[in-house]
Amino acid sequence: MPSFSIRHPYLIIVSCLFLCVLGVTSVVQMPVDMFPPINIPVVLVATFYSGMPPQQIEADITDTFERFFTLAGGVDHMESRSMTGVSLIKIYFQPGTDANADVTQISNLAMADLRRLPQGTLPPVVLKVDASSLPVCLLTVQGEGLDETQLHDYLQYQIRNQIAGVPGATVPPPFGGKYRQIMVYVDPVKLQAHELSPMDVVRATDASNLILPAGDVRIGPMDYNIYTNAQVPNAQALNEISLKTEGQQSVFASDVGKAVDGSALQYNIVRVNGQKSVYVAVQKQGGNTNTIELVNGIEKAIQSLRDIPAQLKTAVVFDQSLFVKQAILLFCMKAALASSLPAS
Repeated sequence: MPSFSIRHPYLIIVSCLFLCVLGVTSVVQMPVDMFPPINIPVVLVATFYSGMPPQQIEADITDTFERFFTLAGGVDHMESRSMTGVSLIKIYFQPGTDANADVTQISNLAMADLRRLPQGTLPPVVLKVDASSLPVCLLTVQGEGLDETQLHDYLQYQIRNQIAGVPGATVPPPFGGKYRQIMVYVDPVKLQAHELSPMDVVRATDASNLILPAGDVRIGPMDYNIYTNAQVPNAQALNEISLKTEGQQSVFASDVGKAVDGSALQYNIVRVNGQKSVYVAVQKQGGNTNTIELVNGIEKAIQSLRDIPAQLKTAVVFDQSLFVKQAILLFCMKAALASSLPAS
């Protein structure tokens, strides 16, 4: 080998340069993360039924799903939690199985078993959970003159759609703020005086605020589509809904209460620098996702947001890539130190 190297020095130099370039390229393209890919597929099924107590959630939803999910192949075990209005089921599969195929199996079984659940149960949400899928950064929004409902809506419907396209990013629903909801507040004394119940108000509201397909009508050579849009334009219009009519007298929603453009019950509050804000925990999808590139992509995406007011400010307040960069820097320093030491 030494004699071959002496006779062909240029070949050896080119081979060494090729190996150096190949090594540097491989290191640059190597996925950088705090944890390696862990192939233990877990599927989470979340089902919601507002107001149902935990005992009924367990008996009518959780147990029903668990028995049906045993039909899936490769299931190792299942864990579940039944809370007020929420059923959470984690299905753990055998290591090495295809995570995407597992999600497809559970989704098909969940939708097939939906008809067995109590009427009014929302369709289940099926998510893939990876052991290395962790929040990589926290994105916060705040703005002077914007209330919590507006902050929540901008992050939920505008900003999420624009940053979800960053490669490797998963953007769940935000925390904090208020979820906008049209509320009808009724006075029980006035309801009793008009011989009405809260369900009468609910049924009248549903029947007076909907879109029905009306088909079309043909007049001569023309064919006209007919639209029956009976949705109310704003919350104030709900006050004019007739709840019942006796003779020539009608009872309207405003006679027993009032409708307001409000929000659902708020269960969490987020403050950044003492100001009420909203945040979303951006997660990585696992696998070969590069944490540093993901965070850089999020920071680049929030610099060019569209359709948001000028006073709305976005910022990344937690960045997991900093720990990864420090670990890489420490590794390079130790490698350089070790290579500079004289051989004993």
